Amino acid sequence: MTEPAIPLLQAYARRIRELRRADPDVPETALAPAFQQLLDGLIPLLPLAPRLTVSPEYRRAGVGRPDIALVRHGAPPRAFVELKAPNKPADPARWRDHDRRQFERFRELQCWATCNFAEFRLFYRDDERGAATVVPESALRPDRDDARADRAVAGHDPVPFLRLVEMLCAGAGQEPNARDAEHLATLMAHSARLVRGIVRDRLAELHAAGVVNHPLLHVRQTFRDVLYAHPEAGGYPAADFDALFSGAFAQTLAFGLLLVREENGDPVGQDAWRRMPEEHPLMRTALRVLSQDEIVQDMGIGFVVMCDTVNSFTPEILAVRNGHDPILYFYENFLQTFDPEARERYGVYYTPVEVVRYMTASLDRALRQNLQRTEGLADPTVTILDPAAGTGTFLLGIAERVRAQTETQAGAGMAALALQKLAGRMFGFELLIGPYAVAHYRLHHTLRGHFGSEPLELPRLGVYLADTLAEPGAATSIGSLGFVSQGIEDERRAANHIKEHEQILAIIGNPPYRRLEAGENETLVGRWMDELWDDLKAPVRNADQGNQLNTFPELSVAFWRWAIWKLFEAENAPGRGVVAFISNRKFLTGWPYAGLRKMMRERFDRIEIIDLRGDVRRGERAGVEAIKACSTSWSERPSRWPSRTAARLKANWPRSTTTTVGCTASSLAGRSSSGSSAEPMPDNYRAPWWLNVLPWTICDPDHS
Repeated sequence: MTEPAIPLLQAYARRIRELRRADPDVPETALAPAFQQLLDGLIPLLPLAPRLTVSPEYRRAGVGRPDIALVRHGAPPRAFVELKAPNKPADPARWRDHDRRQFERFRELQCWATCNFAEFRLFYRDDERGAATVVPESALRPDRDDARADRAVAGHDPVPFLRLVEMLCAGAGQEPNARDAEHLATLMAHSARLVRGIVRDRLAELHAAGVVNHPLLHVRQTFRDVLYAHPEAGGYPAADFDALFSGAFAQTLAFGLLLVREENGDPVGQDAWRRMPEEHPLMRTALRVLSQDEIVQDMGIGFVVMCDTVNSFTPEILAVRNGHDPILYFYENFLQTFDPEARERYGVYYTPVEVVRYMTASLDRALRQNLQRTEGLADPTVTILDPAAGTGTFLLGIAERVRAQTETQAGAGMAALALQKLAGRMFGFELLIGPYAVAHYRLHHTLRGHFGSEPLELPRLGVYLADTLAEPGAATSIGSLGFVSQGIEDERRAANHIKEHEQILAIIGNPPYRRLEAGENETLVGRWMDELWDDLKAPVRNADQGNQLNTFPELSVAFWRWAIWKLFEAENAPGRGVVAFISNRKFLTGWPYAGLRKMMRERFDRIEIIDLRGDVRRGERAGVEAIKACSTSWSERPSRWPSRTAARLKANWPRSTTTTVGCTASSLAGRSSSGSSAEPMPDNYRAPWWLNVLPWTICDPDHS
């Protein structure tokens, strides 16, 4: 292997010297063919290297391509080499500016290498596996005579370099086969990070060049105006929209492709949007937007790697086994790699599964025990809505509970039928396209899962891209991409029908928490909601505490007011129902939210508060084990708690949090009593942690 390699290396060094003699500042793109020829000659000499084609990616446009790809016949490229000029280091840790941004992208690749024509370094993702000298650096100098350069190359040991090339070739033949659901989530996250970085850097290039008419910019503007309207209302800062858009782009593409792959079983590619199931019409449109020819060209190797990841996994690893659905934790695992800091930045972004299970169990119990004539979440007459659906975690928890209950009581066959019916009476509103795409995939997987027979036929999945707080029927932008318009209009028409006419009995979720700044009432809450929640301020003003209302405007309060409107005041409102929300605990104390507490006491027969004590100013946080224990032992508790009680749980939670379940058998609007005055919470609410049952005054004592 060594002896035949020496003439190839000498010819390679000679060609580099000639090019540098002709132009001392010759760029790496002009030197790249020499390195390509070297690999073409060396690979057949390596005993363990598969048959590969060395593809000159440097000849293709786009920011998302390393200079060289190694391609196995019949497979996509899976190993790459990024070349740098001889005056630059091969060590990417020393790269700066544009090169540094390349490193941030390429470190998501499974197998890749860097080379400055003298030094070669091999990486698996961001883990360096070895470095070696291709030829002595002196042999590449333009002032070195050919005879001396040939002797330097002949005296150099090429084995370390050849071994690294052999490892690179082995990587080119390695499929990204996922071992299990968690591994698949990690692989998907790496490919999504690659796409995110490519899109972000391409946008930076276009902005720097002053380009205004480009397909990627048109897609960005459509996301900004239509599919990602008011990102602040969802808990996401919009100061750097390119970063926000790039992340949404990558997640929408990843979970859209995964949905199509799992549904059809066939490999996905640029035309995957055509095979999107009919129950996801807007997802079909979104995937089509991201798969335009010019967009795919800009994504470069990112699109190839993502499709390869999706096409290489075995769908059976996502099957439900022993009652466990791996999709419950799939997005959590994805997020740990894709954006590990997200759960601390945005409380709306991630809700622990243990909390979701506890909340859905509470909702189910309240429906059965406290709402007249229902049999819980499995009751075909119970309609369910998550007005801040995010990635669909609560809706997924409801599906899990309905399936488990039905399987236990009637068998797997009836569980499939129960999920099919659940799909037609369970709804969600999500403001932002990225989480919306994830929700559609997760729910599709769970609701349409195989139960030993054909997959279920589903209605149009009831998760809509919609602003919950916007006035029903209000006109909104439909964007500049013509073929997007119809999908957006249909989506909003269906969402408005649910807002105005659908009788919802159960509302559950984790609304975003955000203290509104001056002027944000109009932009984030909207004029309709700003007028609607004015009745929560009146009791505070009437108690001569109007000066306390400067801290009142807060998004989770708006969702509370919307939920009460939907149950009791909207057209065709049922006049009864259950609300189960996670929200900031500040509404429990102080004057600003006394009007909300008053309305809750007036409208609900029964209110339960589970204080998760996430406020570090009130004491240290603890583990989520208390919630796990509480959720598994719920059935052992008394069947009906006294209504004037609260239970406290220690939980690892990113913000000060409570879960609140309010249920009413009939509309109690206008009811008044000594317990319904506007008043702050008493100081004795601050009490020890764990499951201490405390006397409390948020419920009307006349309805204990």
